[in-house]
Amino acid sequence: MEKSEKINQNKNARNGFSKNIFVLGAALLAGFIMRILTYASLTANGSITFTGYDEFYHMRRILYTASSFPHSLNFDSYLNYPYGFEIGWPPFFDLLGALLAIILGGGQPDTHTVEFAGALLPVLLGVLTIIPIYVIAASIFDRKTGFFGAFIFALLPAHVYISRFGAVDHHVAEVLLSTTAYALFILSLKLAGERKLSLSSLKNISSDQKLINPLGLAAASGLFFSLLIYTWIGAPALIGFVALYALVQATLDLKAGKRSDYLFICSAAALITTLLFTIPLSAGAVRQGFEMSAMYLSWFQVVYVMILLAGIFLLWGFSAYISKKGMDWKYYPGILILVFGSGLLFLRVFSFEYYTFIIEGLRFFSGAGEYISTISEAVPLFLTSQGKLTFSSVLGSFGLSFLAALAGFFLLSLELKGEKSKPEGVFFLLWTLFYAYLALSQRRFAYLFAVNISILTAYILWVLLESLDFRKEVDKLVKSKKKTEKNLESAFQTGKKTASKTKSKPKNRHAAESKSTATEPDYFKLVSGVALIGLVFVPSIWLGAASAKDAASINSEWQDSLKWLEASTPTTSYYLEPSETPEYGVLSWWDYGNWIVYLGKRPAVSNNFQTGVEDSARFFITDSEEEAKTIIEKLNVKYVITDTLMAEGKFNAITEIAGKNIGDYYDVKTTKENTGLKTIATPKQALLQTQIYKLHKLDGTALENFRLIHESTINSTENESRNKNTVKVFEYVKGAKFSGTVSPNETVMATLELSSNTGRKFIYQKGDVADEKGLFEITVPYSTENTGKGVHATSAYSLTAGDKSTIAEIQVTESDILNGNRIESFP
Repeated sequence: MEKSEKINQNKNARNGFSKNIFVLGAALLAGFIMRILTYASLTANGSITFTGYDEFYHMRRILYTASSFPHSLNFDSYLNYPYGFEIGWPPFFDLLGALLAIILGGGQPDTHTVEFAGALLPVLLGVLTIIPIYVIAASIFDRKTGFFGAFIFALLPAHVYISRFGAVDHHVAEVLLSTTAYALFILSLKLAGERKLSLSSLKNISSDQKLINPLGLAAASGLFFSLLIYTWIGAPALIGFVALYALVQATLDLKAGKRSDYLFICSAAALITTLLFTIPLSAGAVRQGFEMSAMYLSWFQVVYVMILLAGIFLLWGFSAYISKKGMDWKYYPGILILVFGSGLLFLRVFSFEYYTFIIEGLRFFSGAGEYISTISEAVPLFLTSQGKLTFSSVLGSFGLSFLAALAGFFLLSLELKGEKSKPEGVFFLLWTLFYAYLALSQRRFAYLFAVNISILTAYILWVLLESLDFRKEVDKLVKSKKKTEKNLESAFQTGKKTASKTKSKPKNRHAAESKSTATEPDYFKLVSGVALIGLVFVPSIWLGAASAKDAASINSEWQDSLKWLEASTPTTSYYLEPSETPEYGVLSWWDYGNWIVYLGKRPAVSNNFQTGVEDSARFFITDSEEEAKTIIEKLNVKYVITDTLMAEGKFNAITEIAGKNIGDYYDVKTTKENTGLKTIATPKQALLQTQIYKLHKLDGTALENFRLIHESTINSTENESRNKNTVKVFEYVKGAKFSGTVSPNETVMATLELSSNTGRKFIYQKGDVADEKGLFEITVPYSTENTGKGVHATSAYSLTAGDKSTIAEIQVTESDILNGNRIESFP
């Protein structure tokens, strides 16, 4: 009999395990489908289009690494032209992309295979993140909450957005590695507490194998922390959270009269492992001039982890001292905060560089910084870039899960009060507050907060469903349906015989009816439960599907212009080995730098690392063509690219970085209308004098050395009706010089009729006022030859003076323009 029971138990265990694997597998499948929805739109033209901005530079590094594996691209002469730039991104994400490409390409991947691997990588990493989500939720609550959390996270827009096909950015790796590290640390805390891990018990670790598990989990957590350092320069903040948690948990333990050995052993094991793996990673990546930098892989990360480890031992020792002396627990946090403040003061006095690293790191995560205010994704979660209250960002990132998670957080806080407090629960609550602070400070960190939102939403959802007895009601519904089907089948088979038996036993019939009523499902509870589930899942699915339809961030106008740039301008050297300075650079706003480098295959003055941004801003905002030429020549720029957004929506950021006030260029007024407040910006004369306005709005028609050579192939009528972007490419040339003699102080004007590559007609005019001797000089940038560059002259230059009478018709060669030739002997 005992053997039979054991067999049944094993069979039930196997069935339960299979059921769990099936449910978790379903969550993984749902997550994969949600993230692969962008595949169709991003591969519609036969090639792969990537989303975002940084994604394009990640692809450049992945392409380089795939051909030079395992070496990564650390210095790039195509950035911050003409100086080049040391890349601060740690290389692990790009190494994974290159490795996947090598596997898919059988060791020799072509460009398309590498691009496919890069586009697929975030999907795979995003789906894998579902597993630690389940582990965390199951460890803190139960497996049912774990499964709900896994499904919610699989569909939550904030994470789907950074892990969809084509979103080739390291953010998805940040979430996977940090969540896995925290999951392992939570498990180690839980097991260490259950198994009474203490300093004295470590002596028996060889004979008590149960003590090895929490240490092994803590060490595994440290391994993932070190990989996080190798992925993201912001990793120290997430690792430092362990020390913050240790302080809070040790304080709670002291207050409750408990020992904290388990806490410090797990923390020390995790940080020691982090240190051991970080040392070789930093040693292999450190670069001259950046040996101690928080913005690059360097010895800074090693020293930082050593400081955290020293802090853990300080917390441990002081906790033991307080406990031994029977002192009031309140001394513990008070003195330690004082020690921390003293430590900062010490750094301020004796190591200002390290002090600066810490302060700048705090400023970065709080949303402060020199250029952060100009980055739309860095604004607070509930504010617009103009500082107005908005809920669109939080709803777009989390749907209604944010409100559910808020309720879950307060409920969990109440449950964990006093003696019910558990280390893993405290860790999760503090972790949630930490990520909430990051997301509220900068909306881009919503992808990190998605982890906690998912788990808390699952928790409150399951609590509500249990209060409705939802699972029991579903079981009743299923049993009722099966019973109805069985009765119908039985009635069909027995016919009248069944009917006669029923009539002969009225008491049995009454009993059966009572039992049937008791097992009937409560449809109010069923509908309420389904409604709750729908409120959580339907918005996420709808938002994810909607974003998948329009996944590409680079519009067709930019793609068209950059393809033209690559095909129609002189090829620059060292693109695949960017260690030497190329022949010339391209200047545009920093938002578009990575596009220019990857799609146009040309060096960019400024890019998404905010390199060269001051020069770019000064160029576009200046009202002096001479100053613009000085900047261009200093940077050896040959082409300038503008778009409608730079002249309009992004103009505010350009003025801010240039040290100007938007009020100098626009008269901004707020008026009250029936529909609410409306802001009206009226251009001032100063705006019309800026280089960006002269180039993009006026086609550079009054400039000496800049000529339009290409504009995005979309007709102006369509552009105005659909409010699409227009991209224009200008070339910087020496220009041909017209000179001669007319009447003193007479105005001379050179006029040229032009046609753009789209067939749009426009007029170029440049004038000069003759001096007292009647001498004049006019520099013009267009030749009258058809050079095949798209924008071409449809007439000769018409030179007029004074009364507008034509004094000459002039033909100008391309050689005249490029060499700055002088054309003289006019009347």
